[in-house]
Amino acid sequence: MLRLALVFLLLTAGTAHALPLNTSCRVPSSHDAEVIRTVLETGLSLEVGDKVLLAGFEAGWVESHMNNLDCGDADSLGVFQQRPSMGWGTPSQIMDVAYAARRFFEYAVEVDRPDLTPGLLADAVQRSCCPQRYDQALPRAESMLRQAWQGGPEVVGGVTHVVEDGDVWAGRTRLSTSGDFVGRPSVAGRFVFARTVRGEVLALADGAWQPVASGVAGDPEAVLRPDGTVDLYAVLVDGSVAKLSDPFAMIGMGGGSPQGARQSGSIPLSPPGFAAGKPSAVAHPDGSVTVYVRSGTTLVVSERGAWREIAQGLEASPEAVLRPDGTIDVYSLIGGRAHRLGTKWEPLGDSRFIDTVSAQPDGTVYARKADGTVLKAG
Repeated sequence: MLRLALVFLLLTAGTAHALPLNTSCRVPSSHDAEVIRTVLETGLSLEVGDKVLLAGFEAGWVESHMNNLDCGDADSLGVFQQRPSMGWGTPSQIMDVAYAARRFFEYAVEVDRPDLTPGLLADAVQRSCCPQRYDQALPRAESMLRQAWQGGPEVVGGVTHVVEDGDVWAGRTRLSTSGDFVGRPSVAGRFVFARTVRGEVLALADGAWQPVASGVAGDPEAVLRPDGTVDLYAVLVDGSVAKLSDPFAMIGMGGGSPQGARQSGSIPLSPPGFAAGKPSAVAHPDGSVTVYVRSGTTLVVSERGAWREIAQGLEASPEAVLRPDGTIDVYSLIGGRAHRLGTKWEPLGDSRFIDTVSAQPDGTVYARKADGTVLKAG
């Protein structure tokens, strides 16, 4: 039924203009931060690829400057200027950003071809009068995507590490200048690991960023083992969980050239399509490591090579922390609020945050507001 609906849209979609021609429809000059986050979250929930995500951000900028407009040409509405008369949904549905984004991404996946750029894919969905303008919006789309990707904080030793406008910061110290980073950094010992918009993991060591892995879909998780070595985990583009190549070897502290997550240096821990987001790993005094991931809405843990389910209702990546008494606490965001896993998910307060939380052994939990502010949760 969905396929038939998408084919109908392909045949009947109305022509979209680059921003509304209706002069009474005011379009802000900048994007709405909540809109770009919602569009990104919708794309991730549908597990669309990077090209489809970029197509959505290019279309959103060209059509509305990524704002949920209640006006437009003819009966066009919303962030993608979709028309109720052309089968995109009712006006109230189209004004729901998550609904509008879902319809865009479902249609984009249906009509995508290998020869299409993100901009041409956006035009295939929008049926625009000005197809070239979507690819012209690529720099803006990449910038908005980076901002939407800004993840939760990594708080280690009292220092808050975050990605801000594409760069990694430790407190007030800027650790990078490339503008390529997204998501949440991970810190283990004196090393900082972070993911680029291209799906690479880079490590900061001795003042220089060096490649560790590629083909990564989620933020990396680095954990310092009792013997001083570092294990690095991530969810790959195929949805599998992997222990990545030895980061010390990759950055020249033990030989070996960069192998990348797709090559033989990584160890698969799950089948494809198993997980999303950022793993969380806990190193035990005996040297063993326990890994927690989100599989759909299920929290699963890997112990001694086997995965088992421990909770339902997960909406974001988990955060596990080893407490001084040897027990493990697990936290996550549910409905934007920080929760701790007891016999069930227990809210820590009413404040709402984005992405993931950073938990400390003493039970302190940090999270990030939509405006970038990092606060204690609960």
